[in-house]
Amino acid sequence: MLTKSFIITLINNYDATIASRNALNSIKETKSELDPIIFPATTPDTVDEGLKILDMENVQYTYPIKPEQDGLDLKSGLYLQHYPTANIKNRIACMVSHMRLWKECIDRDEPIVILEHDALFTRQFKISDLTNDFKGGIVGLNDPRGATRKSGEFHSKVSSKMGLQSVPDLGDNYPQGLAGNSAYLITPHASKILMRKVKEIGMWPNDAIMNRQFFPWMQVVYPYYTTIQKGLKSTTTK
Repeated sequence: MLTKSFIITLINNYDATIASRNALNSIKETKSELDPIIFPATTPDTVDEGLKILDMENVQYTYPIKPEQDGLDLKSGLYLQHYPTANIKNRIACMVSHMRLWKECIDRDEPIVILEHDALFTRQFKISDLTNDFKGGIVGLNDPRGATRKSGEFHSKVSSKMGLQSVPDLGDNYPQGLAGNSAYLITPHASKILMRKVKEIGMWPNDAIMNRQFFPWMQVVYPYYTTIQKGLKSTTTK
């Protein structure tokens, strides 16, 4: 049985459209057992509409947006550092795109794979390869190198062990998540937990709120299933 997968894509963005086609081709070329769909990304102009669908119109973005806001967050106990973003609505739009797919996962009542347009499969994905050791509800599929902070240390720790494992502890108090959020498997139960967390603490960047400190059951896998396409411009830092 094929696992439904969704490729978040800015529909009217040329680079994103080409990249999503590359992602689709990589699924086909690796014979991955996925049923992929191009998922139109939320844009700054459609953020309010997306929040209404999610019943989160009153949820505020609470993550730092300027250097002077960086520091220890007393509510979470984590040290937060702003993400460079010229227009904060780009960052919020990215988060809303992921939240819409968490809702999709809940509504379908089955695990799905969430992909950003820059994901590229490098080996065959089969959900049956993960289920024996699947202890949590989220599995990061992506190679960390070039995709996350301390990527060399992340890779060194993960690559020392085969198969599913916990998200590595990188020895500091920053939110430690997956190797970017360009490719991950998520279950309905995990999606519900994430949605509750957003309502509890407010909106954070999706790759910050999905962290091992909040959710110690999150996992990653080695060998990796995906890498990120090189040379693409960010759609969230503009």
